[in-house]
Amino acid sequence: MKLYHHPLSGHAHRAHLFLSLLGVPYELVEVDMAAGAHKAPDFLKLNPFGQVPVLDDNGTVITDSSAILVYLARKYGRTDWLPEEAVAAARIQKWLSVASGEIAYGPCAARLVTVFGADFRTDEVIARRTAFSR
Repeated sequence: MKLYHHPLSGHAHRAHLFLSLLGVPYELVEVDMAAGAHKAPDFLKLNPFGQVPVLDDNGTVITDSSAILVYLARKYGRTDWLPEEAVAAARIQKWLSVASGEIAYGPCAARLVTVFGADFRTDEVIARRTAFSR
């Protein structure tokens, strides 16, 4: 199993952390995003969106950190992390959505601007981050 990641990616960190918590063997493959490796043809075959993380489980390729978490929890039967019961599963999904929505488009986007120099409307992103952190 390989996890394609970048050490400064919060989404990749989430997948890396979960693999570590599960105690399953995996290989970390660092994607040199500064050099544009995430937009190279070979990487785009794994993830057409050109984003990390990507999990390659012996040819089963899962993209998106939330999808990776769900895949791993189901694959390893970890109902303590992803319950079978409907209400409990919905609560987990809610927080996966918050992490991919409000957090990604607030604090994480502000980080992309300040750390990576991403081309966002800076005032809008920082305002979302400030509103979220209250």
